[in-house]
Amino acid sequence: MSDLIQLGIGERPWLPTPSTESIEVFDRYDMPTLGLIRQAGNLYVFECLEGVLMAGSVWVYASVSAREAEQLRSSEGDNFLALISECFTHRPIMASLAINARIRSGAQVDAATIEAVGLLEAVIKELGRGIKIASDTKNAMTELAHC
Repeated sequence: MSDLIQLGIGERPWLPTPSTESIEVFDRYDMPTLGLIRQAGNLYVFECLEGVLMAGSVWVYASVSAREAEQLRSSEGDNFLALISECFTHRPIMASLAINARIRSGAQVDAATIEAVGLLEAVIKELGRGIKIASDTKNAMTELAHC
């Protein structure tokens, strides 16, 4: 079984499927931007990495253990920030691109890429790859429709 969260196109990034349960919101700006959620019995931390104030935003999700979740819930300040950072390194994560607070695409980002180029660059690279594939698919379908 995969430790990666499932994303639903059209869903809110902080509740990426209808069955996802909000456990705790650590930060918000008109919407939850950092928090803890449960999906299919698994715990995940999510964060809006970029674009909180923009129409487009980038979100990341990492599986966490019950122990890690409890550490997040009981920590604060620099310790909390260090724990959040640790959640998004040394493990594969999911990333999503949201437009107007709705998920439009997602991509898996592996730990090696994150460690090599940093979290944001790794996420942008993988989301960009997915967007290119979608664009290529759209162009191929357009060509087929005009045959």
